[in-house]
Amino acid sequence: MIQVLISGLFLGGVYALLAVGLSLAFGIMGVLNLAHGSLAVLGAILYKKSLVLYPFSPWFFSVLAAPIFLCLGFILHLTIVAPFRNLSLSAGVVASLIASLGVALILEDLFVWWQGWEPISTYFSFPIFNLLGLKIPGLRAVLMGTAAITIGLSTLFLKKTDRGRSMRALAQDRETASLYGIHPGITSMSALGLAAIMAGLAGIFYSALYPLGPRDGLDLTLKALFIVVAGGMGNLRGPALAGLLLGLIESFAGFFFTYTSTDTMVYSLLVIYLVVKRGRRRQ
Repeated sequence: MIQVLISGLFLGGVYALLAVGLSLAFGIMGVLNLAHGSLAVLGAILYKKSLVLYPFSPWFFSVLAAPIFLCLGFILHLTIVAPFRNLSLSAGVVASLIASLGVALILEDLFVWWQGWEPISTYFSFPIFNLLGLKIPGLRAVLMGTAAITIGLSTLFLKKTDRGRSMRALAQDRETASLYGIHPGITSMSALGLAAIMAGLAGIFYSALYPLGPRDGLDLTLKALFIVVAGGMGNLRGPALAGLLLGLIESFAGFFFTYTSTDTMVYSLLVIYLVVKRGRRRQ
């Protein structure tokens, strides 16, 4: 049972990294990027392809891939955000959702053409630690630590750097931020670039733990959305904690039931949570 708890925490760390990127982009731009999970799948595919050339460790390859995903974030901004900048808030959100869904579907077809239907698995050998009689997979522990460090550095970036403070100011009041010389386009593009890096890292880490299908991008996006809704839109701490909780739920659901029932349980919990939350607001 404790072993299941540990596995759930490790999986939750990857989910937290994925959801924090989605929450960051939404908080600053007010756009839910439905292609977010597809970027995670792309990270897994790139890592798998790189292993044919050289046995990179997941964290070392993450450093190499970060500039690639930063550029992909910039391209995504030009595709799903910039064209709808002059629309009203509600119209812009709907247009961006449709555009990002189209990008996600296109990427999924490209992944099937490039990778085939074979699940993406990038196992990397790492020693197992023995702590008080518990066997802790070293790879999972290091990956979770890397995810936690990434989230921590992102939080420091938002709080301590000029670019990070510009992103926070833009999230709070776009018009006032513009009056103080903050360029909305460049700032939101940087935010989506950072979110894309987090998505890519999450995909690399996930594929090192579990097989990932080429069409699992939208499923990952929905799970990240569940985490963001449960943890709170626009902040980082809430989604990080909710991601750990989701990892625990999936781990225990797979232990007590079957892994095919985990998605049903996750989405059922989302519906229940939204209904209960809506009922409390009415009261």
